[in-house]
Amino acid sequence: MNPLTSRQKKALETREKLLKTSLDLFNKHGFEHVSIEQITKACHVSKGTFYTYFPSKYDVILEKFKELDRFYSTVEKKIDSSLPTSEKILTLYQEQMKYLTNVVGKDLLRTVYTAAMTSQVEQDHYLISPQRKIFQIINTYLEDGIRLGEFRQDLQLTQVQAIIQRCMRANVYDWLIHNEDFNLSVEMAQFTAIVLEGLKAENK
Repeated sequence: MNPLTSRQKKALETREKLLKTSLDLFNKHGFEHVSIEQITKACHVSKGTFYTYFPSKYDVILEKFKELDRFYSTVEKKIDSSLPTSEKILTLYQEQMKYLTNVVGKDLLRTVYTAAMTSQVEQDHYLISPQRKIFQIINTYLEDGIRLGEFRQDLQLTQVQAIIQRCMRANVYDWLIHNEDFNLSVEMAQFTAIVLEGLKAENK
C-alpha cells in the first residue's frame, strides 16, 4: 500500500475536523439549530468543502453509526458460536452497552437520538435500518434460534426481531434521560434476559 500524499493527508485532516466540529456544535446547540454555515465558519473552510465530504449534516451522524457498526463486526467474531442464541444476544448487547457508555458517551448519543426525531431526517432513519450490522448479526442469531427450536414457534421472525431490537433502543433512551445511577449494562442485561425468557420455547 502506497503512503498517503500530503494532499491526501490534508483531506483526511479536514474531514476529521469537520466531523468533530459538527458533533461538538450539535451537542452544544442541538442538531436542528446548527447550520452548515456555522460548521464551516468554525472550521475556516467553505461550504463547498463541507459538501465534498458530507452531502448533508445528517451524514455526519451517519458516520458515527458506521463507526459503531465496525465495532459490532469485531465483537461478533469474538462470540462463541456454540453458545445458545439467547446467550449470544446477551453477550453482544453487553459489549455494545459497554462501548456506548465508555467510548461513545451520553452527549453524542443524545445528539444521535435527537437527529433521529427531527423532521429534517428521512423516514427510514439509519437508527432502525435493517442494513445496520448490529441488526444483521441479531437477525442471524434469531434465525438460528428459531430453526433450532430455542424460541416459540407461534411467533414470526419479524416479530421477534422487532422485540429484541426495541430492547436496545428502549434501554439506551432510558439511560439518556436518567441520572448517573442508571447502569446501562446492568439494566440492559436484566431487561433483555426477561424478554428472551418469554420468547423461549416451553421445552427450552
